[in-house]
Amino acid sequence: MKTHRFYQIAMASALATSAIVIAPPAHAASVFPDINASTEEGQAVINLAERGIISGYPDGTFKPANPITRTQAAKILAGILKLDTVHVKNPNFKDIKPGDENYGAIAALANAGIISGSNGYFYPTKNITRGQMSKMIVKGFNLSITNGINIPFNDVKAGNEYEPYIKTLFANSITKGTTPTTFGPQNNVKRSQLASFVVRAENAQGNATVHASQFNQDYIFASYGGVKPANDIFTWDEDEEDFMTESITVKPLKEGTGKLVISGFDEDTQEFTDFFYLVHVKNVNGKLQTTLQKVNEEDYVENLPLNLADSDLKFVPTEVSIQTLDGQDLSPELYNFKSANNTATLSIYKNGQYIITFTNGTQQQIMVADVDTYDFVRSIDLYQVTMTDELTLSSKDLSFEPANVALEKLNAQPATVKASIKDNNVNVTPIAEGPAILHITGKNGETAYLYIEFLKIGSKWATYHEFMDDPEEFNGM
Repeated sequence: MKTHRFYQIAMASALATSAIVIAPPAHAASVFPDINASTEEGQAVINLAERGIISGYPDGTFKPANPITRTQAAKILAGILKLDTVHVKNPNFKDIKPGDENYGAIAALANAGIISGSNGYFYPTKNITRGQMSKMIVKGFNLSITNGINIPFNDVKAGNEYEPYIKTLFANSITKGTTPTTFGPQNNVKRSQLASFVVRAENAQGNATVHASQFNQDYIFASYGGVKPANDIFTWDEDEEDFMTESITVKPLKEGTGKLVISGFDEDTQEFTDFFYLVHVKNVNGKLQTTLQKVNEEDYVENLPLNLADSDLKFVPTEVSIQTLDGQDLSPELYNFKSANNTATLSIYKNGQYIITFTNGTQQQIMVADVDTYDFVRSIDLYQVTMTDELTLSSKDLSFEPANVALEKLNAQPATVKASIKDNNVNVTPIAEGPAILHITGKNGETAYLYIEFLKIGSKWATYHEFMDDPEEFNGM
């Protein structure tokens, strides 16, 4: 079935709530009696314990609420980063020397530039704060600093030492805060919290996250761009309940480059705005890394040829002539027409509206072309010119004799057409540009649904229509 662009946009909006749900790995039971294996923190603790990165107390418990010291945090971070803790250079901290507990982990982190201490001291027995932890994690996992976003934490002041690191954790969905409006930078980190932080950071490596606030939008949603969607190169998580969200994390699947469209929604203006990206996925040291490159859509647009054999033409043309609406011939450099073996394709390389005359030597048909770009793809929609500003459908078009016609509701959108039955014909008159769906019933109980669009070309109306199988596709628009 040939599908017009407006139909595509409407369908994309109606179907955008679909999502793939990936269940987290389940653990049969906790390795510690005081850990709840059904929670995220519990799963993180078990994950690290099974890998030998963390351990419990001699009595077999983990004590998740206990604060964690700086030396214990160093051991965990060095373990998850797989740093060499044996062949290390002495960082010459005044309070740590070779042979001390976790000396190798502390030295390895210092050698890697992840920690630097303070005034020559590391303070290994002090409890680590959430602010200090944010810096260690960002540096340890080599996360790109994210400054261009707003964070909801009113206890993280602008210019604070830890502000860029806390912003980066928030941008990568590694922290949610102690409350929706506080981060608690001076609070001690609990043992189970650190487990959650490092597992989230490990999972965030290679991902790229965008936030609605960086576009000055209230919500955003994502869609693939281009003629061939890159759903084998990258993906993203969608909320099962609502496809609009405040942040989107793009995750790599394999090396390559694909196109991504981020659509923003402003609650005050009720308007959508599109932002365009190339998504580059590369293998860096054995791990897939995602980079987002913001681009101008026009610089990377792909032209989708229109198969004229599948269009509403009454024949397959062998020649075309194209004029702009003011009667000027379109330059041959701006379109490509191919015809052979009873097939024909047409591409037009400039957005706009055109009058096209199709011929095959014996027949001629004039159509209106609307050329536009949507999600990196430039495509052509053909419309019939209605000489009487009315579309008439006979019983031959419907395959039955019509008895009643009614408009199907398209969300809160005002009606764009009027429809009536006269002399056994369905007559449709445009009121405004846009789509409509008609429910037509016959005298013997037959039924049909008609999707119809009208477009104003100069002083005349042009139209496109097709019969639909299931109008429920448009529910929720």
